[in-house]
Amino acid sequence: SRTHGAPNAQCQNSPMCSPCNRRYLFILATGRSGSTSLLKMLNYLPNVRLSGENNNILYVASKLISNFEGEEGPPLLKQNFDRTEGALVHNAIMPQTMSCPIQQIIHTMNPPPLVVQQKDNVTNEPSAREHDENLILGVKTIRYHKKTWDVKTAATFLKENFPCSRVIVNIRSDIDGQSRSINTTFTNPRKKHKCKDEDEDKGIEDCDGDGDSDQDDGHEKDEKDPKEMIQEMNDYLTHLTTELGEDMAQLIDMTEWIKDVTVLNNVVEWLGFKHCQFRSIVHENAGGYERDHDTTPNVSSKCHYPDSF
Repeated sequence: SRTHGAPNAQCQNSPMCSPCNRRYLFILATGRSGSTSLLKMLNYLPNVRLSGENNNILYVASKLISNFEGEEGPPLLKQNFDRTEGALVHNAIMPQTMSCPIQQIIHTMNPPPLVVQQKDNVTNEPSAREHDENLILGVKTIRYHKKTWDVKTAATFLKENFPCSRVIVNIRSDIDGQSRSINTTFTNPRKKHKCKDEDEDKGIEDCDGDGDSDQDDGHEKDEKDPKEMIQEMNDYLTHLTTELGEDMAQLIDMTEWIKDVTVLNNVVEWLGFKHCQFRSIVHENAGGYERDHDTTPNVSSKCHYPDSF
């Protein structure tokens, strides 16, 4: 089978699933760290389709794994034999078999354009499957660092279910500037919501930039210093990068790449693209939620991604 992504990826193919048949790219970031600009930049690369915020779908998908591992029931994924009798009749599920349905969740959340889907059964038109066959798919999220799972668990989920993926971890070391941006853009969620970004689902806005929902669920949020909270998020993502390893993840800092496009060009080279050079940087969400329709990175026409590493 085809393999793509980190050279040291561990793929255990089975009759039910070949985890490395699809390449994935993820952006893990914090709020007001330039993640939407980064998303737009990477979508200029050929054969890349990344989608935006998704209510932490990766964490939600991980609950399918933990459920089968016996968090709230029998540990079906740990059963390495065929059980032929009793209420728990179940054949053995081979290692990494769950990777394919987990990956399909991401594909479902990031489908091809509607016109492609509508022409799926039209003669002489490519099917949705054919359209996406060689694409690098993925998502960006500012919620992966939520403390509902520790760093090691979060890293293990990506390594086991997206073994041939690359992960760009984006922080903003200018914590003072990030805190001011959050305070300027958002109001206090207990006073009045002011979020207007169409990337955030209505009614569950992230109005303090912490990557968590601020919808009133009857519980008061911790009264932490915003700068302390940002530092905790940065520490989490930095440790996650280390846990994933340099083949799979790379840490970048918005305070550096916003001033020097070379930083992003180095990331593009690390991803495996050839003859690709950004010449400018887009600035999405300037002044809050303004869109940048004027800047184009001007990627070279020779830019391409090889069939394999």
